[in-house]
Amino acid sequence: MTHYALTQSVAIATDLEAKGFLGTVGKIAAATVIFFIAIGLIVGLIIGYFIGRSVGRRQSTGG
Repeated sequence: MTHYALTQSVAIATDLEAKGFLGTVGKIAAATVIFFIAIGLIVGLIIGYFIGRSVGRRQSTGG
């Protein structure tokens, strides 16, 4: 009986450790995805700003 309880304790501890590790990996992955989305939005705004300025200049000088 003692051996069974010890084995179950080790199995539960290993399971909890694995879940904690996967949770950490998931948080890191989510943070990485959010980081790249934020960078993409910033770069898109900058590119859109410059494209808008160049198109605006062409329209104002052409009219």
